[in-house]
Amino acid sequence: MKDNETRIRILKYLKNVHDKDPSLYADRVTMLQECQIPDKELGKSMKYLKDADLIDMHMHLGGNFVASIKEEGIEALNVMAQRDSQKVKGAEPLIYSLITETKIYVDSELKKLDPNILTRLNFIYEDLMAQNHDYGFARVAYDCREVLINFLDALSSQPENLENKEERAKIQLEHVLKACKSEEHGQLISERFNYIISYFNALNNFMNKGGHRDIDFGLEDAKSCLIYTYLFMRDILKLLDEH
Repeated sequence: MKDNETRIRILKYLKNVHDKDPSLYADRVTMLQECQIPDKELGKSMKYLKDADLIDMHMHLGGNFVASIKEEGIEALNVMAQRDSQKVKGAEPLIYSLITETKIYVDSELKKLDPNILTRLNFIYEDLMAQNHDYGFARVAYDCREVLINFLDALSSQPENLENKEERAKIQLEHVLKACKSEEHGQLISERFNYIISYFNALNNFMNKGGHRDIDFGLEDAKSCLIYTYLFMRDILKLLDEH
């Protein structure tokens, strides 16, 4: 059984327990029987779901534990159910799964690194989910740019006093990439950062021109900004996890 299938099976079982009584916890022995998952796979998946803040888990002596699903876990199941109802029969929603997994991973890491960055990202996400704004989505590019700069500030242990935020962020990125054993890998991430910041700046400059514009900054543009932001942060966080 694939890791993702195992995690979904666990979440569905814990959701069933929650629906019967939100105060109930499921224990390890019962989950092994009900979910039909090998002990080793169960332990690994439970740790992943706990780190992703999708379940609440308490360890007991002898390797036993009790667990319950959290609101974030229920939300993740609802999103997956919505995806399954919309996907074309026979098509594997690989891209959707990657994006969902990326968001869960980055959110869980940001909660430990700097909850304020996660709060700002959640505001952007909620705005995009609403899909209806009198002022449009023009501010999203600026907000995502600030999120990336704040993210690099939070990661670096060597604060810089430069007033230019972009230059400061590039120096902070250099400090972070020193953890990368592969110089080529670090260069690729650095180039990606330069591209994303240039893209956000171009969007900001475009939106600040005022007057008549041939195109509008709409929902799809805003979605791209958020996706780029999440993917960049994921790459940096995965890099630091490996080293």
